Amino acid sequence: MCKPGRRHWLAILLAAFAAAFFLATPVNAEPAARSVLVLGGTGQLGRAILAELSATHAVVSVFARENSSRAGIPQQAGEGRTIEWLVGDLLNEADIDRAFAGRRIDIVINAVRVEDGDVHFYEKIMGPLLRNSRRAGVQQFIHHSAVGAGDNVEKFRNLGWERVPGIFERLKDQGIAETLLRESGVPYTIIRNARLYPASQPATGKAVLTEDDSVISPMTRADLARLTVGCIGDPRCVNQSFHVSDPSLRWPLP
Repeated sequence: MCKPGRRHWLAILLAAFAAAFFLATPVNAEPAARSVLVLGGTGQLGRAILAELSATHAVVSVFARENSSRAGIPQQAGEGRTIEWLVGDLLNEADIDRAFAGRRIDIVINAVRVEDGDVHFYEKIMGPLLRNSRRAGVQQFIHHSAVGAGDNVEKFRNLGWERVPGIFERLKDQGIAETLLRESGVPYTIIRNARLYPASQPATGKAVLTEDDSVISPMTRADLARLTVGCIGDPRCVNQSFHVSDPSLRWPLP
């Protein structure tokens, strides 16, 4: 009888290794939960987004100012995970750097709304946010912008917006932020919104995202949050800009 050769023993060892690897690997192993950083999570849209995220597997952190009210915000996200609160000011680069430092962040959602009259706010915050996002390897930066941002305003000049003080300066700022995001190399999704119903208005379930940038439509925050979370990890949303369309809603009163 022939003695087993070197190749024979090598084949046995490889087979044993493969079997051990197969047994140690769960057949139905689920992908690791995404880490989501929400900016503006204490605002009305941010709260709706956090509510949507609570039904997912996401690991959620919120960047907010120290004096931002957390009242009514659930302190747990999906699967009972505790929401991590990162305290800081978006206008302070060092605070942004600390929020990203040593932390895995897969998705950034910017749901910030500015009421302080700074017409350069979005331009100021985008630089450090995108610098840190590139360094952290962020897979998707979802940015809530405004209908009429940048050159898009030319499609809505006949709506009488000139009667709103400062609106064109704010839309220019949003346009600059969009350009910085598109040119950053960070995979992005831009969702432009228009008139939002009060936070108490329930979702219609009929709002959709459209690439038609001539669409202007009212919407609920609940629907906007649903569409936002639905875009996480969806390749159809990556490096795309959208408007929201909900023909089921009438324009709300001022």
